[in-house]
Amino acid sequence: MPLMAGVSGAALGDTGRAEVERVLSSATFNRSPRLARLLQYLCAKCLQGQAEHIKEYDVAIEVLERPESFNPAEDAIVRVEVHRLRKKLREYYETEGSGRALRIVIPLGRYAPEFVPASQATGLESAITAHEAAALPPNGHHFPPALTSASDRSSIARLFHAFPARPYKILSTVAVLALLGVFAVVFVKSQARGPAFSHPQKSDRASASASSSLPLAPVAAAPAGQSILILCGRSKTHADSLGNLWGADRYFEGGTEAELPRGFIARAADQELFRGARTGDFSYHIPLAPGMYQLHLYFVETMFGPGTAAGGGENSRVFHVAAEGRRILSEFDIISDAGGPNIADERVFKNISPGPDGMLHLRFMTQRSPAMVSGIKLEPAKPNRLNPIRIHTRDKAYTDAAGRLWRADNFWSGGQSVPVSERITGTDDPDLYSTERYGHFSYAIPVAAGEYAVTLHFAETYWGLENPGGGGATSREFDVLCNGVTLLRNFDVYKEVGGSRALMKTFHGLKPNAQGKLTLTFAPIRNYATLRAIEVVDES
Repeated sequence: MPLMAGVSGAALGDTGRAEVERVLSSATFNRSPRLARLLQYLCAKCLQGQAEHIKEYDVAIEVLERPESFNPAEDAIVRVEVHRLRKKLREYYETEGSGRALRIVIPLGRYAPEFVPASQATGLESAITAHEAAALPPNGHHFPPALTSASDRSSIARLFHAFPARPYKILSTVAVLALLGVFAVVFVKSQARGPAFSHPQKSDRASASASSSLPLAPVAAAPAGQSILILCGRSKTHADSLGNLWGADRYFEGGTEAELPRGFIARAADQELFRGARTGDFSYHIPLAPGMYQLHLYFVETMFGPGTAAGGGENSRVFHVAAEGRRILSEFDIISDAGGPNIADERVFKNISPGPDGMLHLRFMTQRSPAMVSGIKLEPAKPNRLNPIRIHTRDKAYTDAAGRLWRADNFWSGGQSVPVSERITGTDDPDLYSTERYGHFSYAIPVAAGEYAVTLHFAETYWGLENPGGGGATSREFDVLCNGVTLLRNFDVYKEVGGSRALMKTFHGLKPNAQGKLTLTFAPIRNYATLRAIEVVDES
């Protein structure tokens, strides 16, 4: 079967990336982290449209941790590992991936994977198996493909097959000379074709290192209109409550991966976003399509602070963050910004765009204790405007009658969320009010600098003659504040609209605090405060 039956990763796009992620998340590859790392690298290059630029030397240095003095003519590690990877892929598609319509195959004589329909892959894999059995010499002998053609390797392999497992015991002087003669011919032919390998210069190595840390995403910018979501310091992917797929760590240069404790992270609807981090002095070079974006950075402090392993508190970890050479966070202290340890902290920036090279360059610079970040998200946005933020108190996303998406309950602290069976009137979206958060609670909603309109959605389904709690007006009263400024005082939902009816209150010109948050506090006066949903719209 011709190798051209496969499709390059660059042409396949998102479908190819999805297949890579499925394979890497399988039990087969979880048991083989070294081969998983190799597959990540090779597929990344392929998806970047750089299949023809995969070099044996780079694979050895960047994936297999060989020193820069690595010589492919003397060390066959890359060929051995790619051979093992081919076998591991076949194992996966014979077991866990047997039902997959698309398969990843690495053709003989190449390092670039191809994406092949399952109907064609079986024959191709069988052919590879047969060719490998014939081409690979016994006893672990491997020949650099850069030094020898397929016919050369076949000739040498046949010579090895002519002798038993311990040929040194019976090789005659003539046989040895003949074998050396074949190697000499091969060497002369390889020199005529050009050098077998070269050592990149230091500057080239730095560039190669940066590109090698792009496991599952293309170097070419994501198509316009698409978001980029990165789990920093993580080798796995994750789907959030909105169905967005967060990719494994990529585009980084420097720093180290850190796994964070699995304790509860406050103000985080999605705990998985805060289970790891990249730490140290490091950069991200993220390819972006031309346009305007909003940048979200996710942090949590789990090492310093009361009750943590290292103790301390504010001023224990301080660092800077710059975007395109402009500092966007100075002397940033996660504990101070979030209000304590083990509290999710999200910072948002608008009017973010790629530099002249088509990349967004983010730099994290340690001042005291290593800099760190747990997640990076880039979303297309309008100039000078943050995308609307809509939250309701359910634990799942919801699309309203106008087609607007409301995310699951997030950014909260205190109170509790409960479903409500009473049908709400006075709205086209009664399901938006089907859950309430009640108690003494707050929301710290991350926004960029600017002015915002905040709409709060209420309904009274407990107090009132027609409701389970009985009573009526003044049965529930509470205050609502934004960054300490009172928005509603002695607020009584029932007094305004009665029971089981939707009520909206909108406030304009609200500005974030120094920590980049609209902190909405719901403070009870009589019985508990209550809330159904929040909408934040940029009015800048």
